[in-house]
Amino acid sequence: MTRTTTPSSIQSDLPYSFGNPVPLTTRSSGLLWAASAAAFALLVAVPRWLPDLWGGALAALLFVGVQWAGLRWAVGPAWGALFRRPRWRDVALGLAAVPLVIGLPALVAAYGLGMSHLSANASIYAAAGLSPAQLVGRFALVAVQLLGEELVTILPLLATVALLHRAGMPARWAVAVAWVVTALVFGALHLPTYQWHLGQALLVIGTARLVLTAVFIYTRNLWASTIAHIANDWAIMAFVLASTRTIA
Repeated sequence: MTRTTTPSSIQSDLPYSFGNPVPLTTRSSGLLWAASAAAFALLVAVPRWLPDLWGGALAALLFVGVQWAGLRWAVGPAWGALFRRPRWRDVALGLAAVPLVIGLPALVAAYGLGMSHLSANASIYAAAGLSPAQLVGRFALVAVQLLGEELVTILPLLATVALLHRAGMPARWAVAVAWVVTALVFGALHLPTYQWHLGQALLVIGTARLVLTAVFIYTRNLWASTIAHIANDWAIMAFVLASTRTIA
């Protein structure tokens, strides 16, 4: 059966934003934004205080934990609605989205910015000198951080939808506006990673984020977009590492 997404299904399926299973008030919506902002600040600050693998691990755990605590505070026991057990269909959709997560930003980069003007992600190339055991740890750490990156987008998305709908915006428009706004915010968070290249962060990374968020909006399952995000980044890391070692 083909699934159709109607305004009524958006309101009944999207957690919290339209009151199901519990509503997001103005206060709790602000709390979700604040939790995501605080968590990102810790993700950036902790490795500067502890510049080693343990500092990176602590930063990734805090990145997830602070946002989970904010969600728990905002919605109480209903926090589990965002972490529903994934079905095989959710896993399949998450994996099927990976070519789009890679391909659409690549098209934007190639035809919108020019590949020669892009900045590399230094953290990926820094992993080239790691031992196999260290690489396993790095890949695991990346997976935890990417769960945090999903939360840092989806929690503000749900909060923004709730605020816009409460202000009188129709459900579809509220979701569409929040979808674009949070993608731009997500891209802006990557400015330091890509040497403050505004076009690359907002357009290339923002496009990837639009696809990932679309996976969540379609499945209503955070694990589906997280699976897509992890598979995408692991694939890129593996390709870069293989290329680097082949050249070496």
